Amino acid sequence: YAVYEGWITSRNYLLMFTEIIEITNASITMLDKIVIPMIWGGVEVILFLSIAKFRHRTSVISDIIFYLFISYMCIRSFKTSNDIGLTPRTNYSRIKSNAFSLTSFLGKTLPYELFNLSDVPLYIKPTPQANTPKIKNIIFIVGESLSANNAHVFGYTRNTTPFLDKMAKNPNAIVKPSYSTGLGTAISLPAFFNAIPHPNGMKQIDSGNTNLFRLAKKQKFKTDYHTSQPEWSMYILGLMGRKWIDEVTFPSKNGTSINEGMNDHKLLPYLEKTDFTHDKHFFVLHQRGSHMPYAKYLSDNEKVFKDDTPLDNYDSTVYNTDLLIKKVFEYLQKQPNDDWILIYTSDHGQNVSNEIYNQGTNVDANYSVPVFIYTPNKSLTQTMEQHFKQCKKLIHHQLATFIINILGYDMPISDCKTGVINSGMLSGDEGYLKISENKVEKVYPQK
Repeated sequence: YAVYEGWITSRNYLLMFTEIIEITNASITMLDKIVIPMIWGGVEVILFLSIAKFRHRTSVISDIIFYLFISYMCIRSFKTSNDIGLTPRTNYSRIKSNAFSLTSFLGKTLPYELFNLSDVPLYIKPTPQANTPKIKNIIFIVGESLSANNAHVFGYTRNTTPFLDKMAKNPNAIVKPSYSTGLGTAISLPAFFNAIPHPNGMKQIDSGNTNLFRLAKKQKFKTDYHTSQPEWSMYILGLMGRKWIDEVTFPSKNGTSINEGMNDHKLLPYLEKTDFTHDKHFFVLHQRGSHMPYAKYLSDNEKVFKDDTPLDNYDSTVYNTDLLIKKVFEYLQKQPNDDWILIYTSDHGQNVSNEIYNQGTNVDANYSVPVFIYTPNKSLTQTMEQHFKQCKKLIHHQLATFIINILGYDMPISDCKTGVINSGMLSGDEGYLKISENKVEKVYPQK
């Protein structure tokens, strides 16, 4: 509650096991918020155990009733579309709320995760018809945890985005906020790189029919994926299309541990050694960006906001992402031809202020991310003008379909009127956020 301003959810239980190292690292940065609840919890456990030690009478009937109750709650969680446990009520007590969350985890979240169960109809789309690619080189910077709410270009008070501020005045550039595909990397990126417009896209991901890397390979593009994320954390790369990527690199290639990331600017040599005058390239740079612990991989000089608070460190990562985009842009401008396009967006946001910092909750800061697109190609500039300029806020699926379209496929570029933000499971069985005319509402699958 101290971190998320709400009780623990069934999804939190799952992440405690599947992303234990990431959670541990994030928790270290939140000691100021969690140390008192942890001490209090420890005291409660000790008190409970001490009472149990002196309790001589036990009742088998009471134990049976307790286990029957837990079993009933698990079965109820599996069969109901009620959202209690997925989004516990803050007006419930800790015990009542945790009872719903734990039984929802045991009865629904865990079996759905283990056995690929789903109540949401499958989304299936065939591979679109291929034509001539509209651009030769697509350079795509995938950000991490950067919220549009902390970007100066969209009204934030601090000067965190001087380059994007400048590019927002360029009539040939697109600089807009966007709804992200999901509330977390493991949900957002598989959905984005497979152009999934709404749940349930699991079979579509398995097929690869609309996977960006696969479609690029079919059009004879060389596919690259270079990341500053720790190797262990990118287990989702298989869902993103690893088997269709020609070259994949992690920080561990430079001799670091598979548990360690690196400074994003160390990705630039991969860009600089690539000859964009020959062949076609779908080139992805995936940042560590604004991931917790904030500014872990920044030098003291790169921490432009100096008070070392979580907000200062987070805003410093936003500033450094802006600087990375600028460096990539300036390098590409030196290319002899106009056959390139630079795209940037973040996988999801973070809710960071002086009072709180978290991710994954259903607040605007966690699903509002920046989008930047620029190309010197006049034809593509007209396409961007037609599909993006009129939108107050983009939707990530627009960007995914745009990439497929410029790869040379008959893929209509989606609009900015309706979309989905995945939140919990890729299948949609734990609900998702539905976007309609810039309004966001929670949707739960019907049994």
